[in-house]
Amino acid sequence: MKDFLNSWGISLMVFLPLVGALAMLVVPKAKEQFHKVVALAASLVVGFIGILLMTNFDYDASGSLQYVVDKAWIPIINSRYIVGIDGISLPMIALTLLIVPLCIIYSWNRFPEPKNPKAFLILILILETGMLGSFVAQDLILFFVFFEVVLLPMYFMIGVWGGEKRQYASLKFFLYTLFGSALM
Repeated sequence: MKDFLNSWGISLMVFLPLVGALAMLVVPKAKEQFHKVVALAASLVVGFIGILLMTNFDYDASGSLQYVVDKAWIPIINSRYIVGIDGISLPMIALTLLIVPLCIIYSWNRFPEPKNPKAFLILILILETGMLGSFVAQDLILFFVFFEVVLLPMYFMIGVWGGEKRQYASLKFFLYTLFGSALM
């Protein structure tokens, strides 16, 4: 089990919500129950993988990186796919793994107007991939990519399901994050 977690655990935890979102894309919008079940199942499986990672985490060595995956990614700029978990990222990962299924459960029969559970749940799963990836990324370019993945679903969620001035808020959010990202 430890070998599996060391080689695949983090990557599976990060990209499984994206696989769930892609599976939901090919199913018609009318199959609302399917979308709910897939989103919840994906987030719970990711949570289970996270629990396995946390129970096998060496808390005595929390200052060092664990479950490290280091693969060549963009060799021309010497960027690598390096992910790992340390004592600082562990609580944020745990909170993400707790909050996402709770959000899906809460929204089960309370989807905001305009009622589009498919889009809402796909955006939540993409958001989960981006958040988890941001917490485990150890390469600046990889972190930047995951950070941008977080911004896109947030922009659409604010713009579509936000409050009264949602278009203004989503535009402001987009501009602030655009300029903030440009400085990175």
